Amino acid sequence: MREHLFLPKPLFLPKPLFQRHVCFPDFIGGYENFPEHHVSREYRTTEFNLDRYYNLHLVLDGKGTLLTEGKRYELSKGQGFLYGPGPRQSYRSDRHEPWSVRWVHFFGERLESLLDGKGLDEPWLFSITDLPPIEALMDRMLALGRTYRIEDEFAMASTLYELLTRLQATSDRLNVPLNQSADTIRAVANYVRSHSSKPFTLEQAAALASYSPHYFSRKFGQTFGMSFPDFLLEARLIQAKRLLASTSLSIKQIALEAGFSQASYFSACFKRAEGMTPLQFRSMHMAGER
Repeated sequence: MREHLFLPKPLFLPKPLFQRHVCFPDFIGGYENFPEHHVSREYRTTEFNLDRYYNLHLVLDGKGTLLTEGKRYELSKGQGFLYGPGPRQSYRSDRHEPWSVRWVHFFGERLESLLDGKGLDEPWLFSITDLPPIEALMDRMLALGRTYRIEDEFAMASTLYELLTRLQATSDRLNVPLNQSADTIRAVANYVRSHSSKPFTLEQAAALASYSPHYFSRKFGQTFGMSFPDFLLEARLIQAKRLLASTSLSIKQIALEAGFSQASYFSACFKRAEGMTPLQFRSMHMAGER
């Protein structure tokens, strides 16, 4: 076997004293000249807490491959990938030109927002347009990790933050999004529309998709061009219009049947959306049936 080098010796960092860092490393490392480097992790693996943590790899030399959704991507110098918490992970070094790779597993507050959802549905594959500053930031984290002291906590957090923000500002995406999230969002939307009379919250809808409320809200807006609350309101108003045109139920009864807790709120929403009151709408449609 060819000699290989692990960089550095396993660096597992202690939990930070300040609990609300935007990002903080849990584990930093790397390989050089190790063609046997091969990772295959199942969905929601608990290895290295990757059901909750992010996994970022940077290729500094050589090459390797990543497999996702039946597609294989070759990665070389100046490229890398990011997995969010949970997805299956499959990547390996090339046996003939083994990569020199650095990685960091990390966690933090509001990472979905900071990373704009990258890595959650599928790995984010990227090509760095300016590698030296990125490599320098990774080297700085490794140096801090080798001699880590309590007072280094804020330097470590700020270095990782700069690395993540600089990566997004100076890289190009390599893989085309698979739009898995759009299919999931549409399925939840269909369910919500058919059950719109029930008291739905954004948090409940996000839970149906197994997404966080922030990520669900952002993806919902991208998919439908409207917010989730506006979509839910529209679904309830459509149901109310059907009842107004086809039944003799009172306005209060229709409000409740359509999912509104108060008739006055229903009437205000209806008039704002339709330019007329519920009674005027009913009168117009009843007249049209004669």
